[in-house]
Amino acid sequence: MKEGKAAKKTYLVEVALLTKSPLQGPLSYFTADKIKEGELLRVPVRRNLSPAIALSCRDARTAKSDIRRAEFVLRKISAKEVLGASVSPKTVSALKDTARFYATSLSNLLAALMPKMISAEPHTFLKKTARKPGPARSGEKFLLQMESEERFGQYRALVRQNFARGHSVLFLTPTHLEAERAVEKLSKGIEEFTHVFTLSEGPGEGRKIWQKARESRHPVLFITTPAGLFFERSDLATIVIERENSRAYQSLTKPFLNSKYLAESLARRHGYDLIMGDSVLSIETLSREKAGEFSENSLIRWRLQTSPSELCEASAGVDESGKFRIFSETLQEFMKKAIEEDGRLFLYGARKGLSPTTLCADCGFVLPCLNCSAPMVLHEKGDGRIYLCHACGARREALTLCDHCGSWKLVSLGIGTQEIARQAAELFPKEKILILDKDHASTDLRAESIVRKFKEDGGILVGTELALLHLDAVPYSAVVSLDSLFSIPDFGVNERVFYLLSRLREITEKKNMVQTKNIGREILVFATQGNITDFYTAEIRERETLSYPPFSVFIKVLVPQNLPATEVIKWKERFAQFQPLLFKNSIIIRLKRETWPDEKLLRLLSLLPPSFSIKVDPESIL
Repeated sequence: MKEGKAAKKTYLVEVALLTKSPLQGPLSYFTADKIKEGELLRVPVRRNLSPAIALSCRDARTAKSDIRRAEFVLRKISAKEVLGASVSPKTVSALKDTARFYATSLSNLLAALMPKMISAEPHTFLKKTARKPGPARSGEKFLLQMESEERFGQYRALVRQNFARGHSVLFLTPTHLEAERAVEKLSKGIEEFTHVFTLSEGPGEGRKIWQKARESRHPVLFITTPAGLFFERSDLATIVIERENSRAYQSLTKPFLNSKYLAESLARRHGYDLIMGDSVLSIETLSREKAGEFSENSLIRWRLQTSPSELCEASAGVDESGKFRIFSETLQEFMKKAIEEDGRLFLYGARKGLSPTTLCADCGFVLPCLNCSAPMVLHEKGDGRIYLCHACGARREALTLCDHCGSWKLVSLGIGTQEIARQAAELFPKEKILILDKDHASTDLRAESIVRKFKEDGGILVGTELALLHLDAVPYSAVVSLDSLFSIPDFGVNERVFYLLSRLREITEKKNMVQTKNIGREILVFATQGNITDFYTAEIRERETLSYPPFSVFIKVLVPQNLPATEVIKWKERFAQFQPLLFKNSIIIRLKRETWPDEKLLRLLSLLPPSFSIKVDPESIL
């Protein structure tokens, strides 16, 4: 028998695209070279080449049955399409964990999490290098619940301890504004080894920052938003999740996921230490701490020692001249004192516009958006007024009739930022009045300009929750309108209100006042006292009684608006074994937390058309 060349092996590689795809499962291709899990490559999809990540690679001879079952001819990947870039297999496992929890495909998850500047230049950001053995890691989990100054003091000590051991730290923040503040508080003395990556730098600058941080011979402090979760170094030993209770970690578009989950999965898979910090940690995290999930060395303050806060009774109504007044006499005195003593006052309002709700005085029908059915909000535009929808942006003329009975008696209710500003200007005509909400600050630059004017010129700043992202300190603050939040029938409202008031107290240097019609409400008393212990005890007891998170997990399936009611019911019946509920064109499923992910339910969810949306563990079920 003549000797001949040994037959070259052929491999079957499974990949996940880095772009959104309607395909739920991984794609398979032939390759002549063995490709390692986590390697990045370009694969043919229709007539184009798309970036992808390798999930597995096996000898084609052992996969004959899979190849025969394929409904199409498998295509080949040439060696030149392997990009010389990769993420570690442990990171791939963390991504798989996250995709499974949020009932989405790995491709859609990657498309949402991996910034375009990275997927467009993987050879630059994720350049393949020899993987050195990492440092010995304990994989411990710690909590820090305390005011910002003390918390950042702990972070500074933590970073320097890691540096002394030759370890790097990834410091995660929910927004680029929080990242910039973290740099100011953490980089003193280690500026050369502190790197900030937030996507606000632009591709060119972002590329330089990433490369410098990745190639540094000295351990680094890598401060980033969720955009930098793909950053890897062999000496990385700790992930910090700062502002753990921030809603900004939750994505607002498909797939609806919380970046904290991936950060925790990365820490678990790699064995990193994990530190989660905030002035008030989330109810879920505190319940896990009570269950003994975190280290005994965690530092948890159960009472906030911030500025004094006082509740005052709201007495909004019509005065002697027939004008509707939103400021009580107590609040007016407080405002006067703040202006006289310091010249600067921040007023919080829960809603934009003039009035958040408009209803018919004859039939009680709430004026809806004609596009998405959300309540319309009255706004002042130029010399006139107009109704705007905060959900979809649609408009309606101010001179409109009730859609239900045709009456012209439409009554505006609630207090918006524009109305607060208007009445504040009447009380203090000599003071500058500024508004900081989405209508007046559509960009960060515009918001920063408003804050700068407020700091330099003084006066009164009226703002929504958006203002708390841009303000680091104010001498006096007051809550004018908060009660509308309590009308939201949702399990997370109390936690949101407590956290909001705690954040406002934290940035207030001298005194805070909360005007409310619910002055006897326990949560408001706890918040103004900084009493986290009693708030947590009351909240967790109620949630356990009603089987709300963290004792359960909700899966919310959003049905397309134009789907007929009969079709919605048919889809609901497909989930019958999970006892679903229908609420506002959504199918709501509740499971015990320990039973999720459930394989049967995951399969059913994977069969939903792309026009449906899935929210797992949403902050709200409304």
